Amino acid sequence: MRNLTNITSGRRVLLTLIPVSFAAVWTYWSSWRTASSKASLSTSMTTEPHNIRQHPTYWFNDGSIVIRSRSMSNGEVCFRLHKSLLRRQSRFVQRMLDSGTSADSELLIPPELGVQVQDLTALLEHLYHDIPLSAEAPFSHVAAILRISSPDQLDLPGVHMSARAYFVSMFPQGPQPFAHPSSHLEEALALVQSYQISSIKKGIYYSLVTTSEFELEDDDLNVENSIKPDGLPGSSSSPRLILPPTDVERCRSLMTGIVEYFTPVLFTPPATPHMACTDVFADKWMPLVITPAISDSGVYKPLEMLEQIKQIDWAAEGLCAACVREKTQEWTQEQEDIWEKMDSWLNPGGTKHSLV
Repeated sequence: MRNLTNITSGRRVLLTLIPVSFAAVWTYWSSWRTASSKASLSTSMTTEPHNIRQHPTYWFNDGSIVIRSRSMSNGEVCFRLHKSLLRRQSRFVQRMLDSGTSADSELLIPPELGVQVQDLTALLEHLYHDIPLSAEAPFSHVAAILRISSPDQLDLPGVHMSARAYFVSMFPQGPQPFAHPSSHLEEALALVQSYQISSIKKGIYYSLVTTSEFELEDDDLNVENSIKPDGLPGSSSSPRLILPPTDVERCRSLMTGIVEYFTPVLFTPPATPHMACTDVFADKWMPLVITPAISDSGVYKPLEMLEQIKQIDWAAEGLCAACVREKTQEWTQEQEDIWEKMDSWLNPGGTKHSLV
């Protein structure tokens, strides 16, 4: 009887402990699940972007590979494209697929390459013949394709060569006739330096000095507006873009060299072998040359100013035909001389470094 009592008592204790133990286990398991979920969420947030979206145009139902372009701001745009086209054109895609580091049907462009979604879109517009590279293509389109096709990004040698040729054709490579590009000079200079396009660098510096406010006031300085080494503008929506200090110094030196050299040329009426023709210049030089130059800041625009002087009908003003030919040749040579001297003016410290 005593044994039966002990057994019954033991069962009662056991039945009392079971709910307690079960509650403890439940509490521990719930706590573990919560912590595990938070850790998983944290890991997911650090590895996956917050905002993933399909590109509205370049998502083809018959596409064979998804290209994921992730920005540094943790957003991602996905493109469903044709693998054979990309593999044929892009050495980067070839390397990624051949190395096995990417799935055969999906490829993530590493953010550290600096590929911009708008640049990738411009490239696809070209590859799919929607907006191909051409002489009529806008600067922004050509610049975007020049960047993304470079060896540092998606490495499309044939496309990069074409983009480079169209880019160069947008800028003058000699002194006469000299036509200034309308805009994008700061971005163009950065691209020229990044991809070592020396043939148009001097002309871009000249245009910066003669057509833009290359040296901003302190109130206008904003690091977000600075041009990046790859030619991309800063993140600010402000249209004013800031040159790096080295380029500002080059522009200062170029302006100083131009003014010091061209001022006496501009303000001194030329002499001729004939006294009558020399008198014509003495009488007409002020109203026809100096006054327009002062009103149009021609003292630091020598290439344009010399071209204007050449276009004056000097024969109608009384110059003989021989003197007209002689002076036109001299003014053309002056343009060539100034173009050559710009190499030294663009080196502020007097160094012998070329602009290449």
